[in-house]
Amino acid sequence: MRTMTMIALAAVLATVAVPSTAYYLTRPSEDPLGDTLRRYSFVPINPPSNLMEVGSLYYVDAEVKEFKAICHADKADLEGAVVSSPSWEMQESLERNGRFNTGVKIDLGWMLNGSAERNYVVKVHASLNDVLLEEIPLGPNWLIFTKLMEKPQCSQVAMQYLHAGGYVCQGQKILQATAEFKLDRDAHDRLAANAKTSPDEIKTIMKLAVESQSDQSVVDREGRLFAGAALKYGVSMNPICLAPPDGRFRRVLPRTALGRVTNFVLFNVVEPMLPSRSERVEVAQDTHAAERPK
Repeated sequence: MRTMTMIALAAVLATVAVPSTAYYLTRPSEDPLGDTLRRYSFVPINPPSNLMEVGSLYYVDAEVKEFKAICHADKADLEGAVVSSPSWEMQESLERNGRFNTGVKIDLGWMLNGSAERNYVVKVHASLNDVLLEEIPLGPNWLIFTKLMEKPQCSQVAMQYLHAGGYVCQGQKILQATAEFKLDRDAHDRLAANAKTSPDEIKTIMKLAVESQSDQSVVDREGRLFAGAALKYGVSMNPICLAPPDGRFRRVLPRTALGRVTNFVLFNVVEPMLPSRSERVEVAQDTHAAERPK
């Protein structure tokens, strides 16, 4: 019976995981910033904000895309525990590989000589600068977690959301940065060769476009356009998240599509079929009782 069960589970895993994995591995990536952040074990925060912080407890959906705060860590507990440091290596990687689309579009056709490109619309991209990492060691983070779980409003909500199909995790690292707004190389080269307006005028137009089409202010620093405020773009949770009292597997945030599928099968197919801890204790007690000499 046990062998048949394991064969059935393996068949389910293969049926679900293989097509999903093939699809996700072969499709082109449309998120260079997210890809770069994930290589450093960070999950992208969409949209970027300053709402998330280390030490706090969050519900994370099964796709690991959305975070909902359950309880925030007390500021007094964070003082002296949080370590902040710039990361030049990460900044170079993010500037080189992590450029992302801001969603801002500008019609630049009227700036170009000739009439062939009057409908020349370009997208404004951004890369991250002034990268700052905030981290809280696992030991102090555990103490904060213990304090949070002593509060009924935190522990009750956390336990409730353990069964909501996602994860309950504690923030351990945060990546904060300032966005720099740029045009892509093609647009930059065309404007440099054919624009009727000066670079300063183009920069002013781009600044106005970003501010009018997004919620960000823009500042000019030595000829470069930056967001007016730093935001948090990535978060890394504790290596192990909270598990249900009767859970048989550790809750670890998946980093890949295959990881998400595997966790789904383990938590929703395999785990419910396994005996609970109380049942295992009863079976063990019955076994010992049967083995005692009469």
